[in-house]
Amino acid sequence: MHGKYYLTPKIKPQVTKMGNVAYTADDVLFDWTSFEIPKGTCAMTSIFATIVGTNASTGNAKNFELLFAKSIDGVAPPSLGDSNDSKAVIKTVAARPWIIGFKGVDASELEDSGDGLVSYNVLGIGRGSIDTFTPYNQIILEGEPEYGSTSGYQTIWVAGIAQGAMDFGTGVDIAGNNAVDNLAIDVDGVDADDVFAIGDAVIAFDSDGSGETTIGNVTAVTDAIVTVDAAGTLIADDDELCHLNPIIIKLGLEY
Repeated sequence: MHGKYYLTPKIKPQVTKMGNVAYTADDVLFDWTSFEIPKGTCAMTSIFATIVGTNASTGNAKNFELLFAKSIDGVAPPSLGDSNDSKAVIKTVAARPWIIGFKGVDASELEDSGDGLVSYNVLGIGRGSIDTFTPYNQIILEGEPEYGSTSGYQTIWVAGIAQGAMDFGTGVDIAGNNAVDNLAIDVDGVDADDVFAIGDAVIAFDSDGSGETTIGNVTAVTDAIVTVDAAGTLIADDDELCHLNPIIIKLGLEY
């Protein structure tokens, strides 16, 4: 693939803990998330991300950091912790040998500053980007060629560290108890169709961020009903329906 460009499929880190509670600086934004790229050494030339807002408004265009890692002797990088956890030194030290790259993202410099997409932000970094948080630099990625489930591909991991008070709460609340076989979930509060789109993966949290319940993918949505393809255990009245993947990333690579 020498001299060729490659765009990764969507990388969808999961926020499975405390997704509706504000982060603080240096919290784990999301733990290691794997993705496959063609084998060989490549340079990361661009980053594109969508970041959902808070309560159907923008507001999560906060600085964050991306760490990249590879496997070692077929072993994946050890966990940095759950989303919204403060980083524990014993975990960061354990992961150190696996880390192969770092990128700081100044969201205020790189996001759509006009907030034209209303309930979420997009940001992009590429050659020529002016990024005061950390100047643009090409990150070289190469994994273990034997690690990966797809022939001709290798596995890389990315993890995120928050550097601002991101809050992925939606204000979309469960209206009444919704049993496991009820795929049409009644909601109130913020209009659900101002927050969710078809295909979004959803998770519910108690108001304090506890009691997480992974639900399924949105198949239809109105202002007051979110229909999903599967449901977990009982979802309680006034639990908050949130995005399981509030940040989605695509990387541009050059071989």
